[in-house]
Amino acid sequence: MVAILFEGKSDGKFFDDILDRYELPKEQVAYYDFKGKDNIFNIGHAFYDEIENDINNIGRIHKLFIVVDADNPKDPNINRGYAASETKLKEVINNLDFNISIEYHIMCDENQEGYLESFLLSVLDDKQKECIDTFKSCFSYELTDKWVYNSFYKHNRHPFDFNHPNFNELKQKLKNLFKEQK
Repeated sequence: MVAILFEGKSDGKFFDDILDRYELPKEQVAYYDFKGKDNIFNIGHAFYDEIENDINNIGRIHKLFIVVDADNPKDPNINRGYAASETKLKEVINNLDFNISIEYHIMCDENQEGYLESFLLSVLDDKQKECIDTFKSCFSYELTDKWVYNSFYKHNRHPFDFNHPNFNELKQKLKNLFKEQK
């Protein structure tokens, strides 16, 4: 079984959809909603104890996949931004010292910034991106990618092209998770 760890419930829905799309076995996945990036970075979190028990005593989990958002590097939290997130993920993986394969993925746009929503918006065609940019420019305050996604795309079941090249890295990582499953 593969454990997929993520920040929030929208991530779980996304992984359900993408595993279906790539015809990967959802029944071999245990989801862990950590309810925030900082919780994923806390190796004292109760989920890590549960996962360790599953690995060492039950033998149910054989691989771990940790997914976080890059967030905005201008955020004052030291663990925000792609590079800071990657550094912290590597530290967490090393400190967990689990005796299984652990992979990670950082959700972001093509500029290595943002969130799951930024990643999804990055695969829209140029015309859709231009419409969003034009719409956002009408406001005196910044409309985040989360706001744009939740306002215009959340209710459209599959508005994104899961075969877009921006999905290639994630697609390959997901496929690798299910190779040689015990």
